[in-house]
Amino acid sequence: MKKNKILLLIAFLGLTIASCDYAFVVPEEVPDIPSTEDVSFATQVLPIFTAQCASCHKPGGKAPDLTAENAYQSINTTKYINQDNPESSLIYSYAAPDASTHSWKHLSAAQAQYLLVWIEQGAKNN
Repeated sequence: MKKNKILLLIAFLGLTIASCDYAFVVPEEVPDIPSTEDVSFATQVLPIFTAQCASCHKPGGKAPDLTAENAYQSINTTKYINQDNPESSLIYSYAAPDASTHSWKHLSAAQAQYLLVWIEQGAKNN
């Protein structure tokens, strides 16, 4: 009986130790975008929307429509873009990695940085 308890304890400890998983998360590097570099809506911001947002934010889906054809027209309002305080822009703050209230997806730190710099540079359709 004592032998069974010891074997059971050893098996339990072995399984407990084997089930431990240490996932080391490497912090994402946030790009340092020079203020002289223009962030392009078409080549740097729109692909973020296409990859992260357009599956739900599409015609007939949730507003704003972030599909390639309609994204700029949908967000080019003071409701989504605040040029006086870019960090408070709804299109940025809603899915930003740290302060997000979005329930499904969050932008990566790099994606959020590109979006924020684009807004700071005037949110041009370039």
